[in-house]
Amino acid sequence: MEKPRKAANIYSSFMFVKLQPDFRRLISNEKIAAKQEFENMVGASQEKLFLRTYMVSGLRADSDLLFWRMSDDLAYLQEVCSRTFSTGAGKYLTPVHSFLGVHHGPEAAQSRKELDFGFLPRDTFGRYRYMLLHPVVKAHTWYELSEAEREKLLAERGHVVSRYREIQENFFLSYGLDDQEIIVAREARALEDLILATQELRQLRIKNYTTVDKPVFLCLGRDLREIMDAIS
Repeated sequence: MEKPRKAANIYSSFMFVKLQPDFRRLISNEKIAAKQEFENMVGASQEKLFLRTYMVSGLRADSDLLFWRMSDDLAYLQEVCSRTFSTGAGKYLTPVHSFLGVHHGPEAAQSRKELDFGFLPRDTFGRYRYMLLHPVVKAHTWYELSEAEREKLLAERGHVVSRYREIQENFFLSYGLDDQEIIVAREARALEDLILATQELRQLRIKNYTTVDKPVFLCLGRDLREIMDAIS
């Protein structure tokens, strides 16, 4: 009988990259070979970690592509992220923004067999095509509030999100890991719902306790090959 697993930390890397103009000047055969080599490397790493790719090109001037990766092994996650820039077309990618956070894994009641990759709750991440991502730094006054006051404000926020059935929101804590304190990833099946929900959230009292919540990235989920073909 399998022993219940301990709750594991799930480390999440959001890496935004820009394709260098030099890649577009390569001849067709060179580009095809470089993209294939890069896609093979990325695909080989998917057996052990969560991966989603999003196209950002055309929506922001500073980024073309987002790699969202998650693993319960921070060292392995770091190794895979580093390899992004060492193979094929990856040599022509420049990191622009990078955010690192942690999401507390499922409780011990769930066995590894019930989880994707042995650590990831199913249907919790990467469900929908549209994603709005931004870092957050809370004001010091937030931490001066009582626990009951903070819970009340969070409940108001949660109520807004819960009214949109096809929106999935996740938070990743970055204390001690990165510059921001929290990363917010809000996914939606329909862009209209994402816009309306975000507008409502902006009007809540809890926003008074946020000092930084930019930059904001709208990301469209697409296969890596489609994205590389589109931007190259």
